[in-house]
Amino acid sequence: MSRKRLLVMKFGGTSVGNSDRFRQCAEIVGRAARNDRVIVVVSAVAGVTDLIFRTLDAAKRGDSVATEANLKQFEFIHQKLVAELFHLQPNRSVAVLEFVSRVVEQLRNSSRALLALHSDVSAQTHDLLAALGERISACLLANTIEQAGGSCEFVRAEDVIITDNNFGHAAPDMESTAAACNALLVPILERSAVPVVGGYSGATKDGQPTTLGRGGSDYSATILGAAAGADEVWIWTDVDGVLSADPRICPDATTLPEISFAEAIELAYYGAKVIHPKAAYPAMDAGIPVWIKNSFRPENPGTKITRAAVPINSPVKAVTCVNSATLITLVTGREVHSAELFGRLFLRLGQEKIDTLFATQSSPEHALGLVLRKEDGIRVLKLIQAIFRIELTQGVLNPVAVQNDIGVITVLGESMRGTPGILGRVFSGVARQNVSVIAVAQGASELSICFAVPSVNCPDVVRAIHEEFCSPGDFAAVAACVQPGNPVGSELR
Repeated sequence: MSRKRLLVMKFGGTSVGNSDRFRQCAEIVGRAARNDRVIVVVSAVAGVTDLIFRTLDAAKRGDSVATEANLKQFEFIHQKLVAELFHLQPNRSVAVLEFVSRVVEQLRNSSRALLALHSDVSAQTHDLLAALGERISACLLANTIEQAGGSCEFVRAEDVIITDNNFGHAAPDMESTAAACNALLVPILERSAVPVVGGYSGATKDGQPTTLGRGGSDYSATILGAAAGADEVWIWTDVDGVLSADPRICPDATTLPEISFAEAIELAYYGAKVIHPKAAYPAMDAGIPVWIKNSFRPENPGTKITRAAVPINSPVKAVTCVNSATLITLVTGREVHSAELFGRLFLRLGQEKIDTLFATQSSPEHALGLVLRKEDGIRVLKLIQAIFRIELTQGVLNPVAVQNDIGVITVLGESMRGTPGILGRVFSGVARQNVSVIAVAQGASELSICFAVPSVNCPDVVRAIHEEFCSPGDFAAVAACVQPGNPVGSELR
């Protein structure tokens, strides 16, 4: 008898956005569980985590009206889901509603305590509350699967994902997580049941709840995939997979059948809706393929992310655009050793966990250009003024130049490495649009070319480059070589 595959399926917030979406997810899981062993990871309902943050912020400000309104909305969203999902099973409805009420009460008590104390919430308490939406979603989805006839168990994320104590941005302890998976998830799988785990969170070894930061639910899925020895991880979202460009800019954008982890990480960094970079690493290290699939259209094969992707005819796979960026330029006096000065800045950027889209340096002019997302540009400007207060006052550092309203375009593909003529073709396309390039950089890996142009010109430039490199025919042959992750899609047609 052949061994059943183990799949980790993660459903994002839009995939569980309403009661119909919960039922669709349950159907997807049920069909997959007929042939494979399945672990499910689920996000909070779309918008719920932001609602929790708004509730806590309002409580910290002492705004009791906004706090109570947000609490009522949080309760209403989930009570409505319970009523719509389980009205045919009154006993189940009562049990789930009691669970939801306990979670709501936890958020309500903490918020009212903040109002009374006029103080900030501790990092530990913030992490405990931030993942309440995922806890409810996991309970709702587990019960929806059971209601549809499946065998399922809700599992607390804090019991299976063990992390360090870096609250808000915790990192997994993979050895302890693997042991927890073996102790808790494997017995459930051996009973032919589906464990359902809330995403985004975990706990320290001594049981203090933690959260995994941005992209946390994707991260949860790949952590569990690596820890449990899964064969594949499926990220169910609201897009057909990874596209060659934003379809709002390029209507002929094509779903990429397969990309490498390196390409996925680069694409995500530069604004494409793929998978959060940190979520790619556990799967990449374990050699587990990750599929990006559309829960709204499960019949579509999606995009496979793997260590070594099948090459395509074109050296370029995708073109992305960050349309709201800032260029900050620093120029030192000629007598100053710029490396020491700029080194202090990069050290502080690292401490503040601020990423640059790319940087350029001109040695003769002792100039450094930092291209950042606009929201980060404001923070970096304040940092520069604080770090170099004396140097700016004494003229050692010239007044900082800031250029807003720029866009960063990234041209990406592993096949660009060692292929001559790529830069020429890229910038010929830019020139045909009569657009001037503000700054440009190519990574040492030759995986991508990044350049900045006025943001108003971004759509035209993206279309020009996409037309130059990304023909649908270039991807068709690859699609035929990439095996779908599971026949579940074809069953739902």
